Amino acid sequence: MSHIQDAQQYHRLLPDIDQRAHFPVPPSVTMAFTTASGKPLTVRVPHSVFDQLCLHLGNAHKAGCWITVRCCEVETLSVGTIARYVNMMVKTKLHRAEVMPQMLPIEILSSILSN
Repeated sequence: MSHIQDAQQYHRLLPDIDQRAHFPVPPSVTMAFTTASGKPLTVRVPHSVFDQLCLHLGNAHKAGCWITVRCCEVETLSVGTIARYVNMMVKTKLHRAEVMPQMLPIEILSSILSN
């Protein structure tokens, strides 16, 4: 079989674009972990910020690890302070302090009552 015939048969195997399922992209990347001191944290990073970190650091795994390490650096502080610190570090890392305030901030939540 020629390459042209192979390509024509392959094209028939592809579904129509109208038949493909489209899933909505969540507005943020959510990470949940427990720090070394036992503090459970949930971090929500807007896709706009996470995508920039991925580009700057190399990939999504490295961006997620970078955010986790920043949270753990100040894990003994309140959740609000951790969030401010992580947002400040993201601004510094991306060298875009003048643009970042217009973007959605990273949110950090804890499931324990005393932060």
